[in-house]
Order: sequence, then C-alpha cells, then structure tokens
Amino acid sequence: MATGIPKSYTRSTIEKMEESMAKLKLQQGLLSNDNPEELPNFEVWRYSSSARLDEPYGNHPRYLSGTAPLVAVQASAIKALHDELSLRLGYAVTFDEWFEEWQTGYPSLINRKGSNPKLKTNYPIVSTQDRKGWREEKKSRPEYNEWEHPKQNKKLRIIEYFPEGTAKPESSVVFSGSDSQLIQSIQLFTWLTLNFPVGNNEVFEGGWHHARTGQPEILLTFWEDKEDVAEGFDKVRGTIRFRIMDKTDDPDSPMEKLTWNDVRQLQQKIYEIFVTPNNGNGLIWKKGKEKITYFDKNEGHDYRILSRNEAEGYRVVDAVLAVQNQVRKPGKPRLNLSPNPEIAYPTVPEIKNILNKPTRMPRLRPIADVRFTRAVLLLQFHRGPISLIDDRRLMALPED
Repeated sequence: MATGIPKSYTRSTIEKMEESMAKLKLQQGLLSNDNPEELPNFEVWRYSSSARLDEPYGNHPRYLSGTAPLVAVQASAIKALHDELSLRLGYAVTFDEWFEEWQTGYPSLINRKGSNPKLKTNYPIVSTQDRKGWREEKKSRPEYNEWEHPKQNKKLRIIEYFPEGTAKPESSVVFSGSDSQLIQSIQLFTWLTLNFPVGNNEVFEGGWHHARTGQPEILLTFWEDKEDVAEGFDKVRGTIRFRIMDKTDDPDSPMEKLTWNDVRQLQQKIYEIFVTPNNGNGLIWKKGKEKITYFDKNEGHDYRILSRNEAEGYRVVDAVLAVQNQVRKPGKPRLNLSPNPEIAYPTVPEIKNILNKPTRMPRLRPIADVRFTRAVLLLQFHRGPISLIDDRRLMALPED
C-alpha cells in the first residue's frame, strides 16, 4: 500500500484496488500528450469508513484518489467526520448488535452503575426479588427475518419482525429503513403496543354525583397473562375505579387539598396490596360470570365486580377498600346472579355470519385470571393521568 496511509485505515477501512485496473481507468483521461507510455503519478483507493456498518447494505463503493499523502489526508478527515457524526446521529451500532441485546433483555445491564445492588434482574428496575429476568422464555423472545434478493444492491434494510418470536409467528410486522431507523421503529412499536399504555378510558370522569366533582380518582388495571390467553381470543382486561373523598385538587374547594405526600402514600399502599402478592407478581382477580356490586357514595365506591363466586368478589372489593384503610359495610355488597349464566354468557360464543364472513361473537363475562398491572391517579385540575405503578413497577412522580 502507499506510504503515508495510517495503519488503522490500511487494515480495516481502505482496500487498494487492483493496480492494473486503477491505472487503466486513470489513463483514459490522464495520459501525457508527450509520452503515451507514462503512467499517472497518483493512485485510486476504494474506501469505507466502517466495513462493519457497510456490510448489511451490499456493494456501494466509494473512491479516493491522489498521491499517497493526499489519500491519507482525505481518509483521515472522512474517518474523523464519520466517527463524530456516528455518535451524534446514532449509527455507531449496527442493528444486529443492538438486536442481540434487545432480544435477551439487556442482560449486561443487571448491575449497572447507579442501580440497586440487590438487583436480581435488569427489568423491572425495582425488582430485588428472586424472579426470572425479562424474556427469560426463549420461544417468546423477539426474532426477525431479513428480506433480501440475490441481485439486490440495497440502500436500506427490510425486516419482518416477530414481537413474540416463535411463540406467535403470525403476529409479525414489517419494518424498513437504515439500522438506526429499524431500532427506533421496533422500540416505538413495542411501547405503543404494551398492554398498559395511557388508554382512552384513563381520563377524569366528571362525577357520579355533583358531590364527587373534583374528587381524585384511582384507576386500577388488570390484564390476563399472555400464556393464558385462549387461541383466537384477545386478552381479558379488568378495571376498577374508586375516589378519594376526603381530599381534593380543586383550588376553590374548602376541603383539604391533595399533596404529593398523599400521592406517595397512595402509591405505596397500592403497591403493597396489589403488587406484593404472589411473590411480587401481582394480585390475581379471578373473573367469572357472577356479579358483586358495592355502592357507597360517601366513601367514593361504586363497583360491579365479575368473579367466579361470591367469596372471590368480596376478596377483590376488600383489597380495593384496604387502600384507604376501609372495610366492607354491612348490607353494601350485593350478589347478582343470572338464572342461566352459561346460556346468557357462553364461555365459547357461537359463530355468526357478519358481512358474509363467519365471525365468532365477543365473549361476555369471560372466565379468566387477570393480574394487577397498572395504577394511575386522575385529577380534574391536573392535565393528564399521573402514573403510580406501571407493569407492577413504582413510577417516578412528577413532583412540584
């Protein structure tokens, strides 16, 4: 190779073209009029700032030409600019390198700086229990296939992404773009399709009665475990709302005002009651076809709990009441039984013809175990919900 080229470039980023091809190509426009046999006095080099980053995109050669010292200067300047921009624009890592960590749940981050020294798994961050890490089950780890053509000289990548891997290959989605764009697309897709986003129902409800207007609401959300979902059906969800009747966020109300300390106490109480059961995996509500109602307007309760039996319904009501250190009042809970629940609410609904297509009817009062997942605080005068617990993790509060 020509003298003056840094060794770090000669081995990994610059490949000299075959000398005869380079000279032939240059001679076409640079032959001396005085001496037709004279060879050009500079060289042509094929250049790559990073063969590692270029490899997935095929053959798109770039060339540098000039004397050896001039080629060295060009290569150094381009490489420095490339390395600087790679950190600013986010292409220093390849999609394949990132996916290897993403697929296994970032195992290298378990004892990262600033984390809890008792951390047993990298996700969720607050877990200090002996529980398996994120994506421990291999068959449910995400996978991808790259779409390629033997003659393709591509400038972008196209992948078919399987969010739940081989466990659900039918749930694939296609992404295209550069490596950094693929990374962003997958992360955005994942967070938007989680079971616990801020849903359309997570808004303050004006009041079941004028006396409740301005009273803080707590919304608890439960979801069926994905491994329990029956084939052909969606996950079962459960929600419970209750109000805080002794405090308000209404600045014009004479009632005692809600404080961030009150919010923290509610958060900790909900975590204790709904997250810590089942070794920290969350309280399970066994939904079914029987309905328990509990109405106490002065305490902020109006529930219709679907459960397997009366005892299970009372257990769920008691858990909600315990958040405010309350207990069931005699005569408040009522059991509502359907005379023929299996007929009125069949476990497997019948199939009917909708728009000339056989369609299974939606399930009413499905039998399912739903696990506590999320809690949010909803206020009339605070914009947007305040997330208290998400995916059974304590969330940071936007304190004043």
